[in-house]
Amino acid sequence: MIEFRTLPERVVPTWFQDGLATFEAFLEPRPLFEADVVLWTVVLVGSALDVVTTMVGTAAGLPEGNAVARAFMTTYGTPGIGALKLVALVALVIAWHYLAEQSARLVLGGFAIVTLVVVGLNTVTLAGL
Repeated sequence: MIEFRTLPERVVPTWFQDGLATFEAFLEPRPLFEADVVLWTVVLVGSALDVVTTMVGTAAGLPEGNAVARAFMTTYGTPGIGALKLVALVALVIAWHYLAEQSARLVLGGFAIVTLVVVGLNTVTLAGL
């Protein structure tokens, strides 16, 4: 029969135990309320539409209005706009996870509003071609 032994507490540093507890707390799933589901749906669909309308507009010869997006597209080509949006979404997920419920929902709602405004402007611009 195999005998299992645990390490004495003095062998495992306190800072390591604290870090492990923090990491375990980070991995705990956050409850997803209906409002969050709706906002995440708007953010994800809007982000996809933003990338598509931006790619269509730049392919038609329109300049990118956002300087950061323009730099990404200059450096990485057309996939650069997708990479930039992915970085923004990862930052949004991290912020949403770490903030309190109401603050996280405000950040998510703000991102959704900005995304919808950008998609609307892109669509109006493309309709004028």
